Amino acid sequence: MITISVAGGSQPEILALVKKAKAQFSQPVKFVVFDSNENIGNDELWEYKQCHDEQDVVQQAVSYVAEGKAQILLKGIIQTHTLLKELLKKEHGLKTQSVLSHVAMVDLPNDQGSFLLTDCAMNIAPTKESMIEIVKNVRTVAHKIGITHPKIALLSAAENFNPKMPSSVLATEVTEELANLEESTIFGPISLDLALSKESVEHKRYEGPIQGDADVIVVPAIDAGNSLYKSLTLFGGAKVGGTIVGTKVPVVLTSRSDSTDSKLHSLEFAMKQV
Repeated sequence: MITISVAGGSQPEILALVKKAKAQFSQPVKFVVFDSNENIGNDELWEYKQCHDEQDVVQQAVSYVAEGKAQILLKGIIQTHTLLKELLKKEHGLKTQSVLSHVAMVDLPNDQGSFLLTDCAMNIAPTKESMIEIVKNVRTVAHKIGITHPKIALLSAAENFNPKMPSSVLATEVTEELANLEESTIFGPISLDLALSKESVEHKRYEGPIQGDADVIVVPAIDAGNSLYKSLTLFGGAKVGGTIVGTKVPVVLTSRSDSTDSKLHSLEFAMKQV
């Protein structure tokens, strides 16, 4: 059984998520909810832990994970920065990598496939050093969910090196740095169409190591990533769910604007990483 520590979970949005997870997940899950509000659930849905205030909520929820009592940390209706600040405290020992990053699982509609997308939510403008860590983080996630040799595409506007285009320079530098990293193919710069569309590869007669079959898309900066992420969900009909990685356990960040299905998808993705 997987246990999920929920910081700020006694809320209608989280109650709906828990009910749906209990009904749909084939794997048994236990929710432990920490909140300063009145308990709106019951013992069949979750174990409830009364807290004094928001700071007490995050302290108890994160400590519960740090003590090995839960395998996933789920943010309920609390401030993201409050949770992350507690998560990063050295006393908990939960940060395992030098850079935390966001990894999303994108499922395209009509069985068009799926891919991992990083980093659309954490790192604003990665340097070469931080981008290397972002790539290593998503490579680890890919291995955890069963992709034995992930093809990791470093996105730019085109597939040719352009010294005047920062994303092209960054992708080239990271590709060269990680060329010998085993159990993965890491390549860039490459455009989105060549990374994901075999038709585009054929049309352009492209001959690179990734030919429309990328398992992972790495964006060069958060503005490009955020636009791509929202375009996929708003106009592409994709189902997208993400987690924060670089810690001992996956961290699921939800917001009030996320649908229950989106939250559920993020939780399912986190469970695959355990």
